Amino acid sequence: MKTRALSLATILALMTLLPLAATTLQRLSVDDLVGKSTGIVRATAAPVSSFQRSGMIYTTYSLQVSEALKGSPGATVEVAVPGGDYRGLHQAVAGSPALQPGIEYVVFYWTGPSGTNYIMGLGQGLFEVHKDPSGEVVLRRRAISTEVFGADGREPDHGLTLRWKDLQVKAARQAGQ
Repeated sequence: MKTRALSLATILALMTLLPLAATTLQRLSVDDLVGKSTGIVRATAAPVSSFQRSGMIYTTYSLQVSEALKGSPGATVEVAVPGGDYRGLHQAVAGSPALQPGIEYVVFYWTGPSGTNYIMGLGQGLFEVHKDPSGEVVLRRRAISTEVFGADGREPDHGLTLRWKDLQVKAARQAGQ
């Protein structure tokens, strides 16, 4: 029993040395997303792959682009999202979205120094495309499942709904500056 208690105490002591995994995000406004992104595309998600870089697993989604509001993406864009499954390992990252094949999205992405594209602000830069009862195209971002900090400190995130035509106007104004 003494050996078992010692082993448990050792394990607990070692666990305190491990870094705590948490995700904290700065709230990004639509203007922030438009201004800071490398590209904005309306696209449908296609099957995924994954890779590992510096101990972090990423899931890569191929997006079939139907329209670009910013950047010159071509017919497809690949975006990497932190977390996923790779060679028998699983890694979850709070606030990281999972795209569904066949679903249409508007994606705000930025390109890192390695040339890899990432969704802005984790899930903040991912909107599902829907039509409201009148037939108008609306974009809906789900609530982020992690802490989001705004100008006034911590704020709960409730998601965001945006009209497609309003985003088109914002992107055109930004490009004209």
